[in-house]
Amino acid sequence: MTNLIAVRSLCNAICNTFYPDDATIKLVLFNESIDADADAVAKDEQIFRVAVSLIMGYVESSRTENGVSTSVREDAIEDAIKYWCNIYGLAVEDVLSDSVRVIEDGTHLW
Repeated sequence: MTNLIAVRSLCNAICNTFYPDDATIKLVLFNESIDADADAVAKDEQIFRVAVSLIMGYVESSRTENGVSTSVREDAIEDAIKYWCNIYGLAVEDVLSDSVRVIEDGTHLW
């Protein structure tokens, strides 16, 4: 499994309504100096943080672009991230910090 596949799969495991495209994942991995095509390492903290940043970025940008479905619940996403933090052995506060925002129904923002 490559780092690219690991990030894509982890994003979907945390937030099953999120399917990031390869170009976006490659950009974020590049910005973190991670080779997208390198072999993934089990429970890699950097890969987890990349996945969480993509999910949080997806929520924020989709909200302003009228893309968050009413079925996406902020508490469910936050609970999933907390669950996966435990699996990766990370403190929730270190991963989420102040990055959690209120998700609004994007349908009614326009």
